Amino acid sequence: MTVTDTTILEGVLRRDRMIVGAALVGVIAIAWIWIVIGAGTGMSTVGMTRRSGMPGMTGMMMEPAAWTLAYAAVMFVMWWVMMAAMMLPGAAPILLLFARVNRAEKAGNRPFVGTGIFAAGYLAAWGGFSMLTTGLQWGLEQLGLLSSMMMTTSYWLGGAILIAAGVWQLTPVKAV
Repeated sequence: MTVTDTTILEGVLRRDRMIVGAALVGVIAIAWIWIVIGAGTGMSTVGMTRRSGMPGMTGMMMEPAAWTLAYAAVMFVMWWVMMAAMMLPGAAPILLLFARVNRAEKAGNRPFVGTGIFAAGYLAAWGGFSMLTTGLQWGLEQLGLLSSMMMTTSYWLGGAILIAAGVWQLTPVKAV
């Protein structure tokens, strides 16, 4: 490889990092903005805080939601976008590394997978988690164990969730 080839390759890699980085920042920013303006629920996060009955805030507790298929879809999208907003920043280094490896694979005329497809797979996994979370939220609200503000109404459930989260931190499964 000549000096000119190396300079061109470095320029291409820098461009790839900028494109992937800009796309990640854009998706993350859009996700956070959508969450702050209410995530499709019709009420901004500031409005939800005011209605929650927290000390120093005006208003009262929200009425329980009527779970319909449309409402479940809104909750699913809310969970999915929230997961993307929180988890994509942590995935940024691997996405940038993947883009760099892809550039080398493409230059060597070897098969490669686009970085967007790789990121879509990551987001699809969080979509599956969001689907499970939506179902769990729906079920717990129907059983009266979760309020419309997603607060447990049972000390036993709250304690069990706290213990389960603590145990999870100590399991070898988490490290995998």
